[in-house]
Amino acid sequence: MSGLIEPNLHPILVHFAYALSLTAVACYVLAAFSPVTGWRDTLRPAADWMLALGAIAIVLTIAAGFQAYYTVAHDTPSHAAMTTHRNWAVPSGIAILLLAVWRWTGRAKAAPGVFIAALIAASLALTVTAWWGGKIVYGYGLGVKSLPQVTGDGHDHDHGGSVATDGHVMDAMLEMVPEAGDNDCSDGHHDPVPTGHDNSDGHHSSVIGPVIASPPSGSAASVAEAFGEALRAGDAAAVGALFAPDAVIAEGGGAERSFEEYSGHHMPADMAYMAAVAFDLKDRTVIESGDMATVISQSEISGTFKGEPVHRQSMETMVLKRDNGAWKITHIHWSSAPITDTHEH
Repeated sequence: MSGLIEPNLHPILVHFAYALSLTAVACYVLAAFSPVTGWRDTLRPAADWMLALGAIAIVLTIAAGFQAYYTVAHDTPSHAAMTTHRNWAVPSGIAILLLAVWRWTGRAKAAPGVFIAALIAASLALTVTAWWGGKIVYGYGLGVKSLPQVTGDGHDHDHGGSVATDGHVMDAMLEMVPEAGDNDCSDGHHDPVPTGHDNSDGHHSSVIGPVIASPPSGSAASVAEAFGEALRAGDAAAVGALFAPDAVIAEGGGAERSFEEYSGHHMPADMAYMAAVAFDLKDRTVIESGDMATVISQSEISGTFKGEPVHRQSMETMVLKRDNGAWKITHIHWSSAPITDTHEH
């Protein structure tokens, strides 16, 4: 398909769906108000055929649109725009399809006023759909060969070992860590709880400060490490084995509320990104409290993705729960920011 048009046929089909539907509306209106009998007799069948063909084009356009929705690379702001586009397209398309069926079965008579009014309303909704379609292409750059320009936190495919968005997020999160005795945490890192402090009852928190070396097997940090490696290897089964089924994956203001949703949507794009760029883990902090753990990883990302240079700092916050002795991921949040000459960490 890429040799014909990228990324799919949706851009071709959408023009037929929109143009035929609106031209049909115009013909029905002209036929209803035209004082010339010949015009009415000519415009009515023309409108019927255009509406019928437009309805067929709408079915094909929506099908191609769903294929684009789940395959075109995008960030979180553009994902929100895509979803809005979809949410307008489906009901307006269905409305026009039903109206086309209604009209085709009664085409021997002139179109009634209620039909024309309903078709005008559906066409206005289709116009909103078309506006959002243009927005996601010309506003967000989707479907073109260059990457979308990320705004705000963006939809960050910056996983595996990850870095703070503005240099202060990590400090703010560490401030929430319970103090352990008289340990000095002023440098932003946390020392292990003294050995004399018994945490065996599972009700006391422990903070294991920066873990840059390979984490112990079976630890919460090892799950974070394994997650990044599985994404980089494109191993969907290995990724799935690390997650709780109802895990929440959040980034850039959006969230996928189960592993199934994540695996069917953003995970393939995340795998492609992870395989293309290099991660340099700068810091990792593990906070454990009983059967819950939080792993905060900071990384510097560099390389090239889809022909565009990448140099970003990112942070990954992973929440895990111990289930039958094994740590499972229940929540992940990613954020990142470009590294510039004036913003190096």
